[in-house]
Amino acid sequence: MFCAADRASLTAQRRYLLATRLTLVLLVLGAAIAAVATQWESLKPALAITSAVVLTMSLALSVYVKAASLEKVWYGGRAVAESVKSISWRYMMGAEPFSIGGDPAQTDRIFIADLVSIVKERKQLMFGFGGEASDLPQISVRMREFRSRSLPERMEIYIAGRMGDQRRWYGRKAKYNRSAEDKYFVLIVASEVLAACSSLAQVRWPNLKMHFTGLFAALASAFIAWLQMKQHKELAQAYSVAEFDLSLAEEQARHVRDEGDFSSFVADAENAISREHTLWIARRDRN
Repeated sequence: MFCAADRASLTAQRRYLLATRLTLVLLVLGAAIAAVATQWESLKPALAITSAVVLTMSLALSVYVKAASLEKVWYGGRAVAESVKSISWRYMMGAEPFSIGGDPAQTDRIFIADLVSIVKERKQLMFGFGGEASDLPQISVRMREFRSRSLPERMEIYIAGRMGDQRRWYGRKAKYNRSAEDKYFVLIVASEVLAACSSLAQVRWPNLKMHFTGLFAALASAFIAWLQMKQHKELAQAYSVAEFDLSLAEEQARHVRDEGDFSSFVADAENAISREHTLWIARRDRN
């Protein structure tokens, strides 16, 4: 289930971002063609038609993104994938409700029931569960093998393979999004400054044949739209908080003495990870 949902989410994400990027590029291209159209009177009709075609293509892409519900499949698939990953780690580590020492058949039934519940929450989405993942078991041999390990071994696996890996991922993403936020802020300011300068140039030299105010304004608007869509600032903050929450949860490792302590330890860590995904989904749902 994770493989299917993850694949569907990544595919929808790539298509959504590509379509959005092309939409904005075409809008700026249409403004650029309109800006230079006045330079060549003989080509003015042809350039006007070209600009109209480009803007129509941009409109068609916007309609495609909306009709295909790419964003909903993107974050819906991600919600399913991350939920499956979370309960899988709980299962492998023997955390509640998959405690070590219980009836294996009953534990498996609880796990499968949880998978069914996750799918029901997003039943309106079609993830395409066929393909290369269709012959994989929902409970893999490796998952069962991890469950059979001793408490110290499971604890080492969880801290390194789940908490450590997730903390590094959050750290990289927080750094990247902070950098991207700064970069697009500079591009927006530069575009707005150029638009203002172009507007002043029209006043200073009224006989100029080409006017780029509209082009630079469109460029600034495209950067603003992309920045709002990517939500770099919000993501940087969310990833930083999630990394901090995981660091706090990891401090509990030294106090783990038995299976009950370890179950609580895993639950706290998974809850910290789930909070970030829940907030991300909530932000996307509002949009």
